Amino acid sequence: MSTHNDTAVALVTNGTYGVGREIVRSLDAAGLRVAVGAHPAEMEDGSLKPPGEAASLHHGLISSAGDCARVMKEVVDQHGRIDVLVCNTLRRGLSFETPLERMGPAEWDRHMAGYLSGPYYLVAAALGSMLEQGHGRIVFVLPVEGGRGSFGQAPMGVSSAGLVTLARRLSREVADRGVTVNAVVAGIVESGWSLDDMPPELAAQVTSSVPAGRLGERAEVAGLVRFLCSPEAGYVTGQVIAVDGGFGA
Repeated sequence: MSTHNDTAVALVTNGTYGVGREIVRSLDAAGLRVAVGAHPAEMEDGSLKPPGEAASLHHGLISSAGDCARVMKEVVDQHGRIDVLVCNTLRRGLSFETPLERMGPAEWDRHMAGYLSGPYYLVAAALGSMLEQGHGRIVFVLPVEGGRGSFGQAPMGVSSAGLVTLARRLSREVADRGVTVNAVVAGIVESGWSLDDMPPELAAQVTSSVPAGRLGERAEVAGLVRFLCSPEAGYVTGQVIAVDGGFGA
């Protein structure tokens, strides 16, 4: 891959930290040109820097269909194409949700806009180009807590289940046109879960809840995403694969 036009181009959302940042590095190492999507507020305080491997940085609200369409147009205009879309829905740090009995409509709607509608907006913005060129890879990266029924995490469970269904249904629609759609469930990884800020007994409890007896590494999640984005994964579609040490089993 040596020229502007024949180098595959990827867009990775939430690619400035944690697993997302590792996915950017991994795809760059595989020879892709990687554009990074980020929330506008992330760079304002200077605490987050785009990965050095990022070919371009694009700010926008994933909950805005207009922003998603604009970012996708920026990527295609700047790099000439879009081959890979990685919708990373993992958060920074541990998240403690509000139980449904105390949740208002606005909080519910805000979550669904960012974690269910937003990924759909990006897919809708990218799909036309992928189908036209007869090739594409779409990967949703989901948090393992979305499927465990944890207390207070009903919204994440609903949005994650929605994206799993979207991946499976869309994969059937586009499989014969060179586009694959898969979901990766990311388990509890060392980076981004702020275990150092927890009481030791809680940190030990989190680790011991994983059957493998350890937390995962960002590279273990990124490695699977890289494979699913590769030419070798052309016959893998509509799948939901967990990298979680057995946590969700």
